[in-house]
Amino acid sequence: MIHDTNKDKDLRDRLLAVDLLRELKVSYTYKELSKMLGLQESLLCRYVNGTTIPSEQQARDLINKVANKGFVSKFFYTRIRTFSDSFIDTSELLHFPSMLKILLENRLSRFLEADKVIGVASNGIPFATIVSIILGKPLIVVKKHKDSIHLSYVEESIKESDGVVSSIYLRKDFISKTDKILIVDDVMRTGKTLITTANLIKKGGATVLGALVIVAKKGISINDIPLEVVFEL
Repeated sequence: MIHDTNKDKDLRDRLLAVDLLRELKVSYTYKELSKMLGLQESLLCRYVNGTTIPSEQQARDLINKVANKGFVSKFFYTRIRTFSDSFIDTSELLHFPSMLKILLENRLSRFLEADKVIGVASNGIPFATIVSIILGKPLIVVKKHKDSIHLSYVEESIKESDGVVSSIYLRKDFISKTDKILIVDDVMRTGKTLITTANLIKKGGATVLGALVIVAKKGISINDIPLEVVFEL
C-alpha cells in the first residue's frame, strides 16, 4: 500500500473522485448521477470537465457512495457477459479502472501479507496488475511459453479442455522460498488452471497465500487454497 501524508491523501482522493465521475458518466446522464450522488448537475459537469475539483469532504463522500458494496458490485456484475460456448467475457470491467480498483480493494483484506502477485496469461494479467498496484507488490506473469532459452523456469503441465496437455512456466529468478504469493485470475470454470499455478509456485519453493478470482462458476471450491471470488455465475 502507498503511505501518504494527509495532504497527499486528500489530493489523491480529490483526483480519484473526478476519475470516478468520468467513468460513471460513460453509463449515466448528469441527471441520473445527480440523483444517485446527491450533487447538482451543474457541479457534476464542472467536476467531469475539469473546471474544478471536489473539496476533500465532497471527494470522500463521493468515494464512499461509489465504494458501497451493493452499488459497485451491481455496476460490474451487469458488465460480465456469458456466451453459449461457455466463454465468460470480463473485458468491459477493464474500461472502468478507478472503479475496479475500489471493487478489488474491498476484497484484499485477507491477502495483505502477500509478497508478490502472480497473474496468469493472458486474460488474468490486467486484473493482477491492478491488484499488484493496490498492494504495492511486484507482479509476476505465468506464461504458456518460455521467453528465452537463456532463462531458467519452473514448469508444470496442464490438461486443456480439449484433452491436449500443455505447460505453464514461471521464471525461477522471480520467486524465493520466503515468498508468499497471491494468485490473480479473471475466470475460474473448473479450477484446473488455479491448481496448476499453485503447484507451479510450490515447485518453485514459494508459499501460496491464496487466490483472487474475478468470476467463478457457482459451487467450485479449491482445497488448501484460500479463495476470494468477486462474482459467482
